[in-house]
Amino acid sequence: MSTRIVLTGPESCGKTELARQLSERLSIPCVPEMARDYLSKKTGSYLPSDLLVIAERQHQKEEETRAISDYIADTDQQALSIWWQEKFGPTPQLICDLYKRQSRGVYLLCYPDLVWEPDPLRENENDRLRLFEIYLEDLRKRELSYRVVKGTGETRLNNAINAIEDYRELSLVSASSS
Repeated sequence: MSTRIVLTGPESCGKTELARQLSERLSIPCVPEMARDYLSKKTGSYLPSDLLVIAERQHQKEEETRAISDYIADTDQQALSIWWQEKFGPTPQLICDLYKRQSRGVYLLCYPDLVWEPDPLRENENDRLRLFEIYLEDLRKRELSYRVVKGTGETRLNNAINAIEDYRELSLVSASSS
């Protein structure tokens, strides 16, 4: 069974850069954020139907990667679920089902202690701490394994690597005791 490492959190908190660094350092593939590629090619505002397409693509790419390797996921269904709730209200059944079906692993919840970087696809510059708390509450409610990652540069990367190593050690202990 492969190890799934998910980067999550509000916008502009370093998920993509950290996912790239971890992929390089750990020599495992990174499943990119499907929303970025999809929305950068779209003209005009996005619609609920766009998020459903993104959710299916994200799930499909993770499943393909999980079949062959440990991997880093630069976001997952949690982000899509929270994004939907923030923009459109109650999460549709498709995203709920995909969120429940995705494999477990460790979530690295990126704290928004980095400087905001403007980007045409970002919407919540002044709301990152509130959104961070929503991500944190969701992880707790779903009883998912997570670690909060803080710091900048090499410190942030090392904090993430330490969190992954701790998770792997705990997983080995749990597996050997069952």
